[in-house]
Amino acid sequence: MIFGIQRFILFFIALLFLLFSIMFFYYFKSQEEQTSKVIYTTLEHELAERAYSISKMMEKKDDILLFRSLLVNTVANNNFLRAILVFDDGKLLLTTDPKIKSVDKNLILSDIKTYNEKLSKITYLKDDIIFFEQNKQKSLNLIFLLNKEEINQYFIKNREEFFIYFGFLPIFGFFLFYIVFRRYITIPLEKLRQLAYYNNKIPKAFKIRELESIRHSMVDSFSRLENEKKEFFLMARTDSLSGLANRNSLKEFLDRLIPTAKRKKEEFAFLFLDLDHFKTINDSLGHNIGDELLQKISGILKKVLRPNDFIARVGGDEFVLIIQDFKSNLELTNIIKRVQKQLSKPWVIQTHPVETTCSIGIAIFPQDGKDQISLMKSADIAMYEAKKHGRNQYHFFTKELNDKLLKIINLNKQMRIALKNGDYQLFYQPKVCLKDSKIIGVEALIRWIDKEKGFIPPSDFIPLAEENDFIIELGDWIVEEALNQYLDWKNKGIDIVMSINISAKQFLQNRFAENLIEKINSKKIEPNRIILELTEYILIDQNNSVYSTLRKLNEFGVSISLDDFGTGYS
Repeated sequence: MIFGIQRFILFFIALLFLLFSIMFFYYFKSQEEQTSKVIYTTLEHELAERAYSISKMMEKKDDILLFRSLLVNTVANNNFLRAILVFDDGKLLLTTDPKIKSVDKNLILSDIKTYNEKLSKITYLKDDIIFFEQNKQKSLNLIFLLNKEEINQYFIKNREEFFIYFGFLPIFGFFLFYIVFRRYITIPLEKLRQLAYYNNKIPKAFKIRELESIRHSMVDSFSRLENEKKEFFLMARTDSLSGLANRNSLKEFLDRLIPTAKRKKEEFAFLFLDLDHFKTINDSLGHNIGDELLQKISGILKKVLRPNDFIARVGGDEFVLIIQDFKSNLELTNIIKRVQKQLSKPWVIQTHPVETTCSIGIAIFPQDGKDQISLMKSADIAMYEAKKHGRNQYHFFTKELNDKLLKIINLNKQMRIALKNGDYQLFYQPKVCLKDSKIIGVEALIRWIDKEKGFIPPSDFIPLAEENDFIIELGDWIVEEALNQYLDWKNKGIDIVMSINISAKQFLQNRFAENLIEKINSKKIEPNRIILELTEYILIDQNNSVYSTLRKLNEFGVSISLDDFGTGYS
């Protein structure tokens, strides 16, 4: 069983009070008995003294009357005596109070064990006055009649004083101790408990040094924890590099903004901003330059946008801007142009001149999305459309863009299914010698003939395959199919050169040259009968791996030709 400190103190005080009460009762009874003994022995001694003094001076029985004044004076000087009587064998000879002429029969003292009982139960004390009259011993009974009322009053008064000093004052002391203890110990401890549990109200300084030390330590600890909590809260919602809000903070902001906008039937713009060619800057100049550029761009965004607009960094070079309270799309586009103008200014970072632009996709709540996910998706689609228009552009999300995306997603899925279903075919375009009009070779061209949609132009799926890396798998199929077709023709006596288009991503794959050489050798094809057609884009990326691959193929005997020369970069 667990006690609270207040209940424990009450229990402790009650236990002390019980022990004190037992001790007080015992002490009180002892003192009362002692007092009774003093009164009783004093009266008994005085009775014996009076009996002795009278006995010495009496010569005959009638001399007793001579002692009236002595006895009256004795009664007057002792409040515990009511009267003194002298009897001779039951006959009253003298009384100090004429109204009292007899006494009741006393109790047998042997039956009474304590002096307190004696005083409360007996009515008088008796002694004998012994004298000699004519040489004959005689005796009279000297009786001290007790003043029971005065004795009782004395003990009542004594009890009252005793209870005041030894009863009321200790009780008052216990009560005062409880009040003081409660004020300076119990209440502060309760406040410390509430501070520990709820930490919502800091108590004032305590009077007790040790408790004040605990309070100060707790307040200091909670203050430190609160500061750390705020720091962790900000860290969880702030991008460490730019100091802008992060994805968590963006989500919380939209969770508040969207219900408000729905209720007020207001619009806001969700802008997805992506830096153009940031990866090139990062890779060529280093991550420290890229990080500093992001910090500068974040500072520019804070300055350009209004205080009620929201900015978050959600990726490496991706930002989300939420624009509110714009009256028209014209005002919104002016804000966007201002942002793009400021970001397109030349930068100098650690002595390096840097130029960057940004592409922005725009989604409007609620028509382009009713939650964070749909708004992000719509703005992302619009941003990629902006990049397709030459970068440093902005584009609003439209239904047509969404339909186009769905078409691309479906096409992406169908492309892969088509490869498994054998819907791709290679068509071979002859290469004719202008001198004698003889066919000297063919170029393998891929065609997609869908069972339902029919012919699908390469311009519809090849760029997509390049973008999503499906071109690598598809390119391997083209090489395998073209080499098999060459063998089939050769076996039939048709010996011509086979040209195969190789995509940039396919060519840049690890071990491309080794795998191709292995395939040609396994089919026992002469390398000089194979021509690989590459776009000049591959050669733009002038690195050691490109030259190494070209050298291996050249040494093996495979010819290389540039496809679509005179277009594109050239």
